[in-house]
Parts: sequence; C-alpha cells; structure tokens
Amino acid sequence: MLENIISEWIRCIDEFYEINRNGEYVYEVPNIDDQLKSDMLEFVEADKALITLIQEQASTSIIQSHSQAYYTSRKLTEILVQEDPVQEKSEGLDCIIKD
Repeated sequence: MLENIISEWIRCIDEFYEINRNGEYVYEVPNIDDQLKSDMLEFVEADKALITLIQEQASTSIIQSHSQAYYTSRKLTEILVQEDPVQEKSEGLDCIIKD
C-alpha cells in the first residue's frame, strides 16, 4: 500500500517536471486526486525553497571567501613591500615568482 502511494507520488512529480520543464511551473498534472495534487505541490514548493536557500548560501559563501582572500592579499602585499634591513636574511620573503 505505502509502496504504491510513493510510486504514484514519484510518477506525478516526474510528470510535473516534464510538463513544466520550461520553468514556468503550470501546476497541471492530469489524472490525479486532490490529495496527491496537494502533496505534489507541497514537494515542488519545498524543492523551490531549498534551491533558493542553497543559492543564497553559495552566494554568501563566495562573498565571504572573497573578502577574506582580499584581506589576506592586502596583508601579504604590505608584508612584502616592507623593507626591514635587520631581517634581510632569507625568510622566504625575498623570493619572487615569475611566470
């Protein structure tokens, strides 16, 4: 019984995405009852919310990484630009990488 319900639910979800593959999401899947339609729409809305959340988190992560990389780059530049005659001995700061 449960297996049949889940199989029917998956079939309807697959059919929904097939019908709405253009991204306009016309909520029409033929030959389903109201409960199954409600379940399907709940899944679709949850899926859209999850995708939005993942995109927002990815965007935030990129911004945070970028700002840290910028800060590190600026600090590294400051260190490399400083000339300290006392520590002229090699600490790896006198190496230059050329392409």
